[in-house]
Formats: sequence, structure tokens, C-alpha cells
Amino acid sequence: MKTTEHGIEDSRDVENVHHMRLMALLQELVREKGYKGAARVLEIDPQTVTDSAKTGRLSRRVRDSLERALQEGVGSAAERQRRRNEELEGRIEALEQGHEELGKEVRRRLSSIEGEVSSLRRDGPQGTGAGHAGAGPSQADEERAGPEKRGAGRKPPSKPSMRREYPDLVTREAAEDDEEVFGAAYTLVVEWRGLKDTHPNEGGGLAWLTDRERLLTVELALLEEHGMTLPPEKQPLRGLDRSGQITWRRSALSDTRRERERAELLNRVTFGLWRK
Repeated sequence: MKTTEHGIEDSRDVENVHHMRLMALLQELVREKGYKGAARVLEIDPQTVTDSAKTGRLSRRVRDSLERALQEGVGSAAERQRRRNEELEGRIEALEQGHEELGKEVRRRLSSIEGEVSSLRRDGPQGTGAGHAGAGPSQADEERAGPEKRGAGRKPPSKPSMRREYPDLVTREAAEDDEEVFGAAYTLVVEWRGLKDTHPNEGGGLAWLTDRERLLTVELALLEEHGMTLPPEKQPLRGLDRSGQITWRRSALSDTRRERERAELLNRVTFGLWRK
């Protein structure tokens, strides 16, 4: 297509391209349906169709009829595009359904694992962390001692925190010393929290798929590059449990990326047809 020195498209070339599209549709209709059949589709008289097809000249009425037919999807090109769109939509729906089923299965397994961990904790040694005989002075002894002796030689009590017990365990809640504890992973942890707060677990559409892809990418980076463990786990994962978390996220990321690319293609195709 030619342009002027100012970058403005030559309107004559644009008109020629549009005219060729209309003529191609007219000739296709005549070839498949005959002059009378094409006339019925275009809602004009057969003689006008015959004259236009043979001379290549299109009156205003014929042009209007052909443009309407293009917008309504008449013709093999429009039909092929419509079939492709329908096929893409079907694939996207199937992928969404498979992803939802996978998510349900993962949540079920995580729930089962959490139940087993809770059971092991209940069956473990009792009284862990409580005072043992000979471990130190009793409360009564401290009360009998003077204020100058109470607390002598003892470290200031620290707040018990599972997060600090496991510095490689990511938490949803922020703390003042997060940057020191998480180190190089701190920036990703902050981004992960923001995505978890704003991205719903279920959804659809291009924006949702884009956020989903980024969330899974960040989670894989935390798991593989920084050795972190993500909620709802209460303790760091090791061995097969950790490999399972990485494997299903890789699969989900691959599926999500394909869904996002198809959604982008569908948007471009739909927008292109609308522009035409």
C-alpha cells in the first residue's frame, strides 16, 4: 500500500483493495449458487448481479449488499474464520475445565497432607517447650526472690514465630524483618503477596490469564531458585513433596501460557473482523 511523504495512506489503493474483496465475494457466490442464487443472497435482481460479475463494475446498491454480506459472514473466508474462532473457544473451554479439575485434585491432596501432619503432631511427645524438672527455677522460687534476682541471667523472652523457625517458609502476612529473613527472595515474596491478594482463584479472560501466568512464574521462582516453601504449608517441603509442588505448577504454567496466547489471538481476530 502506497503512502505519501507525510505517511498518509493512498486512499485510492485502499479503495482498490476493498473493491477486490467485494468482487471476490461476488464471484464466489456466483460460482457456488449461480446468478439467481447470488441475487437471492444479496437481495438484488439477477440481471444486476450478472452485469456486475461480468463487467467488474459495482453500483452503490451492489456494493452495499456485498458489504452487508461480508459483515454477516457470508463467503468461504468468513466461514473458515468463524470455524477457527469456534474451535479456539472450544479448546479454551476444555483447558479451563481441565485446569479447574487439576486445582481441585491438588487442593484435595494438600488437605489430606495437612490432616496427616496435624495427626503426627498430636501423636508426638507432649509438653514440648514446657518447663521440665531441673530445667530452672520455678515460678514460686522466682516470686520469693527479690526483684533484683528475678530474671537475672535470663535472656529477654522472644515471641514464638513459626515463620522465624523456618526462614524458608513464605507467609501471607508481612513483618518488619521480612527483608532480612528472606534475603534475595524478598522482592518476589512481596510481589507474590500482592498477586495473591488481587488475583481470584477462579476466573477467565485475558487479564485473568495474564495475572495467573505471572503468579505461577513467581511461585516457581520462589520454589526452584530460592528454595522457598509456599502456604498453606506449615513446614518446609523436602523430597517428593517438594517435587510434586514444582511439577504441578510447571504443568499449570504451561497450560495457562497456551490459554493466554489463544485468548490474545482470539481478541486480535475478533477485533480485526470488527474493524473490517
